[in-house]
Amino acid sequence: MNLVRRAAQMTIAPPQRQAMGTFPFDAAGKGRRGYGWNPSYLGLNTLLFSHGLELLTRNRDAVRNSAWAVGAIESYVANAIGRGIRLIPQHPDEKVRDLIRHKWERWIRESDVEYDPKNPASGQTDFYGQQMLVARECMEAGEVFVRFRPRPLKEGLSVPLQLQLIEAEQLPLWRNQPTPDVPEQNRVRCGVEFRPDGRRAAYHFWQAHPGETMFFPMEALHVERVPASEVLHVYKPIRAGQFRGMPWLTSVLAKLYELEQYTDSEIARKKAAAMITGFIKQVSPDNPVMVPDQTIGAQGQPEPGTQITKLEPNTFINLGFGEEVQFAQVPETQDYKSFIRACLQAFAAGAGLAEYQISGDLSGINYSSIRAGLLEFRRKCEQFQHAVFVFQFCHPVYRVWLRAAMLAMVFSIELLNAYDRDPEPFEAAQWVTPGWPWVDPEKDMKAAERAIRDGLSTRSIECAAQGYDASVIDAQQKADNDRADRLGLSYDSDGRKILTGRNAGLTEEEVAEAAATGKVEAQ
Repeated sequence: MNLVRRAAQMTIAPPQRQAMGTFPFDAAGKGRRGYGWNPSYLGLNTLLFSHGLELLTRNRDAVRNSAWAVGAIESYVANAIGRGIRLIPQHPDEKVRDLIRHKWERWIRESDVEYDPKNPASGQTDFYGQQMLVARECMEAGEVFVRFRPRPLKEGLSVPLQLQLIEAEQLPLWRNQPTPDVPEQNRVRCGVEFRPDGRRAAYHFWQAHPGETMFFPMEALHVERVPASEVLHVYKPIRAGQFRGMPWLTSVLAKLYELEQYTDSEIARKKAAAMITGFIKQVSPDNPVMVPDQTIGAQGQPEPGTQITKLEPNTFINLGFGEEVQFAQVPETQDYKSFIRACLQAFAAGAGLAEYQISGDLSGINYSSIRAGLLEFRRKCEQFQHAVFVFQFCHPVYRVWLRAAMLAMVFSIELLNAYDRDPEPFEAAQWVTPGWPWVDPEKDMKAAERAIRDGLSTRSIECAAQGYDASVIDAQQKADNDRADRLGLSYDSDGRKILTGRNAGLTEEEVAEAAATGKVEAQ
């Protein structure tokens, strides 16, 4: 028992130093430099349980009221999601790939839970719009939940499945009490129900947003247990064992709040200084330079108080002997711009962005610096895109959609049997993220062409890097070439021919030989 008790005590607090002397680590020192630095030993889940609601509400308040906060989120979401992260099926059979792509492209317009096939104007957005909302909530609130909503076949959907997005507030952080239908061996932690093996069993949601009791008085106070197989929990884990998300602006939120207060104070100071134009110094108060305006009271008599004189355009005043006008001097903050920029750089670093992406100020930035900054930012975006967003949201949605489509007989019975025997070829997919805009298009295009010619890349890889599907581009090129042939047109983009204008290095004999074989059009 003594050993057990001692081990339990050691897990609560680290062993204390007994000997006097210097600390081997400066960061662990308790002297002048470490005075007042008393970090918490609590785990992240316990910290979120205690303070997660304050972090969430303050992050949402910052996004509502701070131009810099909303700019950071809008910029990151626009770069990470863009027009959407698109599916490219990887089934070995080209006909099956085309069929899956066709069915998927139709369903993405129907994915919103509010979409009704009988009302074409219904629904808030499509699947790519839902991607934008998921990424935005993941950054603003730290997490978001996606619930699968199966639909009856008679509703007329191409695949009887829709997605419902649920905000983080609907899963209470403080809820650790199990509902009566929870198995005895399971445990509920921060609204998430876990099985003994550590896997998630269910989520305990409010049936409506707890802040919407005005519209949903009963639903917002009633808890519903939803199996984990029907819910996707999308969040960026930053520590091992973390089971709730943390808002991305948490580390810079306090500094942003103080920066907003500082800029508001500067605006108020400028306004106060601008209200006073100047002061008139008089030798004889009984003989004023300009007759002051007086406030007239309710009885028609002038009221006592400060006398204010107004100046009007084209007014000339003759000053008397010994009288002068002194104009108010508005104090200037010399380092205001540099101070704001330094603060925004710290804020942008914590938000995973570059300072100019928030402020829009490109002064002092050259080609090399902006390219280096973009490369670093894009690495961070790609990490989130593939390790979090595609893994937690895009691919699970595709797998559930594919299973629902097979069960609904959207595909043929042969494909259903093949899927039942081995679903892996059907579930294989590539998710194409939006292409990055070029800083120098000519250099980037030449680099891509050189990589393809040297065997270091392929057309499919380069098309995917730009956010496109190579098979779709090939089909469009073939359709363009067929139409040009019917109309008797010839373009330099037609890869079947070599135009002399594009190949000036050919000799006349080579051009004549190529023209005779139909590979080149002689000029």
